[in-house]
Amino acid sequence: MWFGVFPRSLQVRAVSALGLCGVCALGFFAPIGGAQAQDASEQQNLFQQMVRNPGNHEVTFAYVKVATARGDYEAAIGALERLLFYNPKLTRVKYELGALYFRLGSYEMAKRYFKEALASPDIDPVTKERVETYLPDTEKQLQPSRFSGFAQTGIRSQSNASFAPGNGVLRFGGQDLALLPTAQRKSDINWFGLVGLSHDYDLQNQRGDILETRAVGYLTEQSRMKDLNVGTFEISFGPRLALAPEALPGVTVKPYVVGGNTWLGGVSYFSTAGVGIGMKVPVNDRFSFGPDFEWRRADFRTADPVAGFGSSDWYTTGLSANWNIAQQIKLDARGLYRRGDAALAFQSFDQWALEAALTLEFAPPFVWMSRNWSIAPFVRWIDTRFDAANPFIDPLTVRSDHQWSVGALFNAPITRNFGISAAVQYDKTDSSLPNYRLDNFSVMFGPTARF
Repeated sequence: MWFGVFPRSLQVRAVSALGLCGVCALGFFAPIGGAQAQDASEQQNLFQQMVRNPGNHEVTFAYVKVATARGDYEAAIGALERLLFYNPKLTRVKYELGALYFRLGSYEMAKRYFKEALASPDIDPVTKERVETYLPDTEKQLQPSRFSGFAQTGIRSQSNASFAPGNGVLRFGGQDLALLPTAQRKSDINWFGLVGLSHDYDLQNQRGDILETRAVGYLTEQSRMKDLNVGTFEISFGPRLALAPEALPGVTVKPYVVGGNTWLGGVSYFSTAGVGIGMKVPVNDRFSFGPDFEWRRADFRTADPVAGFGSSDWYTTGLSANWNIAQQIKLDARGLYRRGDAALAFQSFDQWALEAALTLEFAPPFVWMSRNWSIAPFVRWIDTRFDAANPFIDPLTVRSDHQWSVGALFNAPITRNFGISAAVQYDKTDSSLPNYRLDNFSVMFGPTARF
């Protein structure tokens, strides 16, 4: 998540990866407790039927469906393995076992069942396609060096691509001035490209320690406003270490180094470099959280006296959480506080941010599509308060910004590696200064690739 890493205009311009609409979240969470209790009762009833009649495939599959939806993968595996014991030729059962073991991270067992299913002479085309989709992912997880990536390109339309103040007023020297027609808000369409790369190297030291490298790049080409083309790149590297494998299984800590650069209109705008440390604490199979702390040095290459941000040290502390609510419902959330210390008081700031995304997976419309589709409504809130008034803008008013972003991401894998993606997003910033009050509505669409 890119909470406030970039200045306000670049935050809006950069592709939004996560978020959640709070109203939607309340709508989903309200019935969860009752639904889970109902599912538990249904699972128990199906279990009793399965015990009385272990050879009834339909009852067993119904039990597995309910248990899997509740995240009770061990129970689902036990039921399927009993079914396979009575009839070792059930190809569908072998595929389902492979998928369940994959979710549990037992990749050796997943690989075994996937290969057995693929070798079955009676395998149907749909199951064969699904096995051939997930088997390479399984085998990759068993390799000491694992490389993967995501790429997206497409077209983005924005209602306020110039990021001009919505009221057409600019304050300078304490006076409100009307913007010239050429400087007022304008819509535009741009091409964009987004690439994310990931590499894990297993140190094979029996503790599960891994060297992690992450990189992300984003580039735009505006149709009309070429001076607002954006490019950004960031990379981080560090080991993820098991903190105490026996006393605290699954708890890891990751020290890392991070750096990146952002260009605006083809010219380097600012760069960052720093170090950080983060933890991941799994509470159970469904919920995990992790605190983190990071220091970065941000160097801005601008001498503009009205620039909101200047070269400074950023100290950021945050907390992330991941909750697998059900088999196909996942909540990701993060909050942070950042302190920016600059040489000039009016460029020093305190920043608070919250964002969350609710990912809802569902079956694709055609059975030959092996990966689920998903929609993820999101929300982001950023509150930034500066230490002092900027004398060049208004010597009597200290800048304070309140930014909201809401929207939804849609992802539709068509084949194992390729698909399409779309997003809608609305951004609104309220500020104590008219210069920074704006809103922007954007829509983007394009093909995706994963490898």
